[in-house]
Amino acid sequence: MSFRYSSLTRAGKIFYRRFFPVPKSPYTIGEVKDICAVNLVPPETLINFFKNCLKKLKEIKGEEVGDYFEFGVFNGSSIGSMYLARNELGLGSMRLFGFDAFQGLPPGSEKEDAGVYKTGFYTCSFEKMQQCLSRRNVNPDDITWIKGWYNETLTDDTIKKFSLKKIGVVFIDCDTYSSSKSVLDFLKPLITGPVIICFDDWKLYDLDVKGEGEYRSFNEFLENNSQFKAEEIKSYNRKSKSFLVTSIKV
Repeated sequence: MSFRYSSLTRAGKIFYRRFFPVPKSPYTIGEVKDICAVNLVPPETLINFFKNCLKKLKEIKGEEVGDYFEFGVFNGSSIGSMYLARNELGLGSMRLFGFDAFQGLPPGSEKEDAGVYKTGFYTCSFEKMQQCLSRRNVNPDDITWIKGWYNETLTDDTIKKFSLKKIGVVFIDCDTYSSSKSVLDFLKPLITGPVIICFDDWKLYDLDVKGEGEYRSFNEFLENNSQFKAEEIKSYNRKSKSFLVTSIKV
């Protein structure tokens, strides 16, 4: 299965976006007065979205909904929102993992996805990100950080070291095709039950109608792994896509 657009659907989206374009990212690179105040998605919007995700998983799986994985942490806005949502719902057994090199997008990013990204976009140091979380009453020490480029960290050794088994929610905000593909390949053996996967930049820079980015990586993943099926669920804003993914392997 896949969620690729037909030629007619793609043409319709291109026409529609001439008049109603997908909002661009309000920040990419450079100095800002307060990077903690850069909210690519309003925190309250994400908190409510994550609470709905967790409630949906509780209905399906019970209290043990699984852990939260975030790929692309930036200033901690998203993972902080999940932290607050988890605590509001009393799901203390849910572990939170943040995967990031904390050096922005990796070298070579401009060579893919129609050149819309650049090396170093969305750079926020680990130390500054911790400060941002603390300002929201989020304890950074309650989150497991897996720091480094994905070719170094998305490995079987990481799975064993942190006893990664049950996944509940995955937030993919690493932007590029190659990074999101690496994430999905890493997750493949861990998807053994219902999982909600969120793609933050599915439509950013119209990469979906260009057949690139997260749109490309997820469709290829589904086409190459027939043991998974996906159902689109309501996401948190226009540029994102979210799916309930289940394994149908016997």
